[in-house]
Amino acid sequence: MLIARHSIQTKASPEKVWKIWEDVANWKTWDESLEYSFLNGPFETGTTGKLKAKGGPAVKTLLTLVDPMRSFTDTSQLPLTRIHFTHSLTPFEEGTEITHQIEMKGFLAPLFAFLIGRGMKKNLADHMQALVQQAEKNEPT
Repeated sequence: MLIARHSIQTKASPEKVWKIWEDVANWKTWDESLEYSFLNGPFETGTTGKLKAKGGPAVKTLLTLVDPMRSFTDTSQLPLTRIHFTHSLTPFEEGTEITHQIEMKGFLAPLFAFLIGRGMKKNLADHMQALVQQAEKNEPT
C-alpha cells in the first residue's frame, strides 16, 4: 500500500545529497519527526540500525538495497507490517531530482497507514525541503 511519494528538485549535486543520506545519525537535522537514527555498520545493503520517531517506539531498520549515488531503501518492521522507505536521485543538467517514497506492506498495513501513515504523508514534503536546504548550503551558484 503506497502511502506517499514526493519529488523535489535541487541545484545540489547527487554527491552532496548522498553524503547527507549516508550520515544516518544526523537524519534528524532534516527530518524533524525523528528523535534519533543510527546504523550498526557501513551504509551498504544488509546493514541494520535503529530509528525512533518522536512520540513513537524505537524500530529496527535494515538497508535492503543500496545503489550508491542512485538510490537506497531502508525497511522497518512493525507488527505484521513492513515499511519501505525508498530514496532516489536523478541528476539533470541544473542539479538533482530527489524522490522519496513510503510504502507499507503486510496484514496490518491498513491500520498503520491510518495511525501513522497520514502524518508521514503530511510531513514528507517539508522534510524533503529541509533536506534540499541542507544540501544547498555552500553549494556553488
